[in-house]
Amino acid sequence: MLSVSTYASQLTTLANIQRNQSDFDRLSRQVATGVKSDDLSDFSAVDAQRLLNGDKEVQRLEAYNKGIDIVTPRLKLYSQQVERMDTLAKTVASALSGVDSYSGATQVQLGTLIDNTLRDLNALLNDRVDGRYLWAGGNYASQPVGDLTALPDLAAPAAFTPVADPALPDYYAAAPGSDANAWVEAGFSPEAGKSVEYGQVASAPAIQELINALRLVKSGLNAAAAAGSTAAAETAFAGFRTEALSQLTEARSGIKQMSSEIAMDLASITDSAKANKAAINLFVDEQGKIVNVDTAEAGVKLSQVKTQLEATYKITASLSQTSLVNYI
Repeated sequence: MLSVSTYASQLTTLANIQRNQSDFDRLSRQVATGVKSDDLSDFSAVDAQRLLNGDKEVQRLEAYNKGIDIVTPRLKLYSQQVERMDTLAKTVASALSGVDSYSGATQVQLGTLIDNTLRDLNALLNDRVDGRYLWAGGNYASQPVGDLTALPDLAAPAAFTPVADPALPDYYAAAPGSDANAWVEAGFSPEAGKSVEYGQVASAPAIQELINALRLVKSGLNAAAAAGSTAAAETAFAGFRTEALSQLTEARSGIKQMSSEIAMDLASITDSAKANKAAINLFVDEQGKIVNVDTAEAGVKLSQVKTQLEATYKITASLSQTSLVNYI
């Protein structure tokens, strides 16, 4: 049987099948994913560049927020620790204010309170999170403070003068000497053009004064215990007590200022996190306008292409069966 040549018709039909199959695959992906394409080459040069720029900005903003996620728990811990320091100072000041004269009972009760308070301060100032000593400044791998209960007595109830950067307070584990790193406050950038120095150091003047006030109480108790008479004990203790109360008041004022600054830092980086997130959402929305598709509309087109494919396949089958008999 002689066959009638349908070569040209079959080529045309094949081209239609390939085009429709490509459209079918593309629309199927769009319906499944909700986006036009995951290949930048499918977009115009302008839109592709906008997508790339948007991705870079989102990554940069997310990096800022990752830093905020790391720093926020540290600031919250600083806040709790500083509040604890104020509570310790308040407790000692209250106990000391209630003691009008020196006695053996005073020696025991106040002595125990002071040693326990110094131990609590030791634990706070040597606290470590994620392998970092929070109060060590730039020396975050080393414990900053030595045993506060082992510090020597003060010779006299003198007014307090803090040491300044780079000198080390005598209660530092590395004292005596100086170390500028011990004074370095950790900082970071929570958003473009903004930096926050959030770190706290054990050498802060308020902490120096708090420790000195506690040492005054302990020194006064020991001086009174070593006095040769009741009158001498009363005199010795009274001098140290008066100065200690004054310094406790000043120390608490400084600690409250530290607490206020920590709260401001925390509020500041919280605002930055919100601003970063808002900017991320804007970039994501802009990218969505470029890449997102109306899945309902894509679904309708997919059905149309499917119908066209099915019709084209039927035509192809018909052409392949065409012979001279069909024309007789």
